[in-house]
Amino acid sequence: MERIERIAVIYPQLIGKMGRLRALVHEGMDLSYNQYKTLLTIADREGCSLGDLARELEVAMSSASQMVDRLVGQGLLHREQDAGNRRQVVIRLTGQGQSLIEELQRGILKGYQQVMNRLGEQDQEELVRSFETIARILGKLDASEG
Repeated sequence: MERIERIAVIYPQLIGKMGRLRALVHEGMDLSYNQYKTLLTIADREGCSLGDLARELEVAMSSASQMVDRLVGQGLLHREQDAGNRRQVVIRLTGQGQSLIEELQRGILKGYQQVMNRLGEQDQEELVRSFETIARILGKLDASEG
């Protein structure tokens, strides 16, 4: 079987299994995965504009705006004027948002620990190496787009 056919067969299986893994690891999280990604993106950048957020998440500006509105309403984000450009609004985590991210990350690590405990030592190492390889190779695709 050619590489393209092999990847066409394995990709849907992989996505399904990754979805189940994500559900196990994020079990009990009060946020949707997209809300969590939004908070992480803003935390990683220590604040960003709505346009930057939409580009980073690869969603429409209106979708990013709705997500931010919900998270502002929950007290996890706030908007402030950019000191350097008064027309620009910067979205930042609130203290409550930062605390939630830290709590969720601890829970996610615990979830990964539970998943890894279901595997033998060799399978654990092979899984981690496989993820590292996939991330490295897919990173080359990102680099070639720019």
